Amino acid sequence: MRIGPGEAALLVMLVGLLVFLVMNNRQSRPAAEVLESIFGERSTPTPGPKARVWALGVLHEAGVDPDADPVYAMKVLRTADRRLNLVAAKVLVDTLNRA
Repeated sequence: MRIGPGEAALLVMLVGLLVFLVMNNRQSRPAAEVLESIFGERSTPTPGPKARVWALGVLHEAGVDPDADPVYAMKVLRTADRRLNLVAAKVLVDTLNRA
């Protein structure tokens, strides 16, 4: 059985669509849900103490000031724990900056 160029293109498109759907779903989870699943504590309306202590520790160890560079702080947090989506990392950094 041989796969022609049309079938190969269709297969690549389907795989791309599946990857897109998985990544899109992963990014669209609410911050409270993501933080609760990672740290096992309710995070409404702000992240719980476990999440805040973890974030402060990670940022301190990396030498990052979340107030001076919030975008880099979000990147550091997401690198430290890949389960964090962008929204959850932003909520964490915003909470730290308000404290």
